[in-house]
Amino acid sequence: MKRSRNSLPFRISLVFLLSTLLIEGVLFLLLYHTLLGERVVEEINRLESRAESHASVLAMNFSEETIDHVATMESETDTKVAITDPTHHLLQTSRFFPQVLADTVDSKKQTGPFDDTTVLEDDWENEPYLSVRTPITDDTDRRYGYVYMFLPTEIIHGISHRLQWRFLYITAIALVTTVLTFILLSRLISKPIQSLKQATENVLTNPDDLRLPTNRVDEIGELARAIESMSVELSRLRRERRQFLSDLSHEIKTPLTYLRGYAEIASKESTPESLRKQSIQTILDESRSLTELVENAFQLAQLDENTFLLHREEVTVTTFCADLRRMLDTMFRMTTVHFDAAPNAGQQDIALTLDRHRMLQVFRSIAHNAIEHSEASHVSLRSNVTDTHLILTITDNGKGIPEKDLPHIFDRLYRVEKSRSRQTGGSGLGLAIADQIVNRHGGELTVTSDASGTSFTIMLPLDKKTPIL
Repeated sequence: MKRSRNSLPFRISLVFLLSTLLIEGVLFLLLYHTLLGERVVEEINRLESRAESHASVLAMNFSEETIDHVATMESETDTKVAITDPTHHLLQTSRFFPQVLADTVDSKKQTGPFDDTTVLEDDWENEPYLSVRTPITDDTDRRYGYVYMFLPTEIIHGISHRLQWRFLYITAIALVTTVLTFILLSRLISKPIQSLKQATENVLTNPDDLRLPTNRVDEIGELARAIESMSVELSRLRRERRQFLSDLSHEIKTPLTYLRGYAEIASKESTPESLRKQSIQTILDESRSLTELVENAFQLAQLDENTFLLHREEVTVTTFCADLRRMLDTMFRMTTVHFDAAPNAGQQDIALTLDRHRMLQVFRSIAHNAIEHSEASHVSLRSNVTDTHLILTITDNGKGIPEKDLPHIFDRLYRVEKSRSRQTGGSGLGLAIADQIVNRHGGELTVTSDASGTSFTIMLPLDKKTPIL
């Protein structure tokens, strides 16, 4: 019961009922007082008109015959009439004239004014009759007496009762409508929301088996489509995570196998000294590779959880490019690959805010791929400054990357050559980390490749367009 009271359809239905009753109550009060007030005024005006008409007839011929005629006329209507002399003593009344009206005539004889038509009673709620009085006066201002007219207030009470019953009818209709609204809303809102709730609970356990009302064209349909999109994305992330963990476990298992095998060889007393040295060197190499793999995996985990910190500092484009050229010169000096970097001729010292260590790590990963996997003989670095970005491009003349592999080179643990070993293929995490580092700087890392070579382009946003003085 408590749950149904807290449900959205119940609350909407309750608001609907209260709003209906409030509007109905206000309208009823307005109509009640307006209609009844107008009806009372109308009936009093009718009484005054009839009283003045009778007084006019009697003023022209104030005789017993005329008085009886007037009394007889009013005996056939819902009104009552009393004709008195100038001292308010009754001369004649209509038939079935109750004593209470005779008492009223007696009690009102001192109530003025007496020269004009006077409303003696208009309290229809508490008194049984409305009453007016009109003097019988001819053209010479001779006073013959008075005409008293009475109307039972039960007529107005009947109108009031009919209005009250109609109010009750409307209230009953509002209650029935509220119940129907609650049932309708339960089907249109509550049940779909319950299904959405159950579906979102199942997203964590079985995101591939969702049944949502995505064909609806209302807000619930939009919500269902959003949840479905979230479920699809969650399924994709889960598959990628499982694949990543599977690949990572394989990548870790391989160097561990090497470490164990070569450690056993080095520990045997019968192992020749040259083989022992070779085994120890292999253990050192695999240890470094395993350390690099674990560090890269840890960096990716930090990037995923938004705990990867960038220690930003403001540097000039000239300073950063000089540091970059110096690092790349050092890397390529120990290889057979020729490296050249075009000078930044004419460039002003534009401000650039970045984590210098992390950004150099990006270029280090790109240069490492060019050295180890591109089979290039020449690598170049070009830079350009626009109004909003620093654009850096590393190009090699190697064998290029197959077109089918280009969309995936920033994926984790992805290798262009699936058959190559870790010694030739690396960990497969460097470019994935590089791409995310560039994104964290608000930049963009793109790649183009064909048979003539590969180009990596990095666009970094500038802080300001004015030179640093």
